[in-house]
Amino acid sequence: MSGTVILLVLGAAFLHATWNIIVKGGENKLYETAMNALGGGLGAMFLLPFFPFPDRAAWGFLALSCCCHLTYYLCIAAAYRVADLTLGYTIMRGTAPMLTALALCLLGVPLGLAGWGGVILLCSGILTLALEQKLAHKGSLKGVLYSLRTSFVIMGYTLADGYGARLSGDSVSYTCWIFFLNIFPLHIYVLARYGRDYLRYLRRRAVPGLSGGLCGLGSYGIAIWAMTLAPIALVAALRETSVIFGMIMAVVFLGERLTALRLLAILLVMAGAMIIRLG
Repeated sequence: MSGTVILLVLGAAFLHATWNIIVKGGENKLYETAMNALGGGLGAMFLLPFFPFPDRAAWGFLALSCCCHLTYYLCIAAAYRVADLTLGYTIMRGTAPMLTALALCLLGVPLGLAGWGGVILLCSGILTLALEQKLAHKGSLKGVLYSLRTSFVIMGYTLADGYGARLSGDSVSYTCWIFFLNIFPLHIYVLARYGRDYLRYLRRRAVPGLSGGLCGLGSYGIAIWAMTLAPIALVAALRETSVIFGMIMAVVFLGERLTALRLLAILLVMAGAMIIRLG
């Protein structure tokens, strides 16, 4: 992998952590996720004319992915209402590869020895985070449970998109359609339920909210591009450094406290996720 590709993938990891910081830092987490979907979808809309239409065989997976993403946005909003970013983001970002790998095992794709080692490391990190949460918050594990719930949803859309992109004929086109279509189910829900209140919030927070969505689109786009030039496993593993970027930004911008136990847990989760990706 060339130095340029490594720097760009690290940039993609930074962008991914950035949009999570924006969502976590907003007053209303649900509205922030809706604006994130809107920003990414509008950015994708301008790219769609330059790519071929996805093959018909992929549209079922597109629909499934949209359902998963709607659930994902609702779950991540709930998680960030009760969990620090250093806790929630680490669990969501780290656990999803493990759950995806285990699901693929059930589908007949074996996990190697290194992969199982990554699973053990990752589980150790999550248990350490749960212990830290218990010690710091008088036994409340709601943040851990909400973050783990979100990880299961990430696994769902990861599998749907993995199979859908293969059938689409063009993975970049498929990705742009996902970002574009994700605007609608979430906004139908938010506008029907909160209407004017959401629109007022959108006018006030449009710049950071929509920018976060563009960060998400840019992060995914860079990763897809890098996977055409370097081994997919290496690119995916390098993107896990987003956990470190998220930790640093949470401390600097959100004022979160980083204990030694939480730092150890974050490093264990990141190492486990990277090994699973490489395995």
